[in-house]
Amino acid sequence: MSGQQQVSKLTGRELEVLYLIARGWDNRQIAAYLHVEIRTVKYHTTNIYSKLGVKSRSEAIVWAWKHRITQDNR
Repeated sequence: MSGQQQVSKLTGRELEVLYLIARGWDNRQIAAYLHVEIRTVKYHTTNIYSKLGVKSRSEAIVWAWKHRITQDNR
């Protein structure tokens, strides 16, 4: 599956969380910024890993940089 196909499986909120993860934010910072609970961020993170086929935050960051999710044109 191509990167574009994987991105299209992410919800808008998951894409936003991935963007923030790739920018180096931790779950607490993301939760505060999005005005949600930390467990909600963890839920989104788990879904992101599954949809992208990655197993860790580090792999998700590499994936996001490789597919240019870190650019402001998300």
